[in-house]
Amino acid sequence: MKRRYKIILIILCLLFAISTLIAFLTHSDYIESRNDVWFESNTLFVLIFIFVISQNTILDNRYIKYGFLLLIFNQAYDVLTEINHLDAISDKYDLVDTMIEDGTLQIAYLLIAFGFTKLIKQINDDACADELTGLYNRKKLPEIRMEFFDLIYLDLDGLKKVNDTKGHAVGDLMIIRFAQAINQIIDRHEQAFRVGGDEFVIVAKPSEGRKFVDKLKEELSGENISFSYGIEATNIKELGKALEKTDQAMYQMKNSQRDS
Repeated sequence: MKRRYKIILIILCLLFAISTLIAFLTHSDYIESRNDVWFESNTLFVLIFIFVISQNTILDNRYIKYGFLLLIFNQAYDVLTEINHLDAISDKYDLVDTMIEDGTLQIAYLLIAFGFTKLIKQINDDACADELTGLYNRKKLPEIRMEFFDLIYLDLDGLKKVNDTKGHAVGDLMIIRFAQAINQIIDRHEQAFRVGGDEFVIVAKPSEGRKFVDKLKEELSGENISFSYGIEATNIKELGKALEKTDQAMYQMKNSQRDS
């Protein structure tokens, strides 16, 4: 794939060089305007330059990549049709000429616009994703989809001890496994967030918070992973208060387990 693009770019660079030579070395009868050829050739060169330096950035998006290739093709066509002989041929096929000149330009702009829209959405999604678990992070909390829900605050038990005795790599594996268990049981309407080192928040369907916790315990049965939790029925307007209440309830459970 990369080799094909290099071949295309080499051909277009040759076209640029040839058109520039034509502009300055040929008789004015062969071209309509030397200045037009010069400036349009420069535009073609700029497009090629942007394409080359953007290979590993925005051009990773295939819509933007194909849009830029169409722009380069369109500009190369403009340069070539500055030659009187080629311009006369294009005039004989007015519909085809219009489709190439205007049609490819419109499609290119649409592809680039669509590509940038997807790119921006991807950037926003990545900014709201937890790198270790793939769950949402705290930034995504204001975008809870349900108006009424059960809020569950979860905290892994004994993670500090695991980190101190077995190392943070093992502790990270424990967090990842816990996130996997959440993903295994979560409903498509529900959402899961990692809001701290070993702290998670689940937005479960109304009146199903307890059921979610029971399913999570069942999913982790037989594994050396336990957790404390707090559950609160709430709504999107009371999210802040619900987070505080569930956090306090979770710590009360953790402290009672330590005491026992």
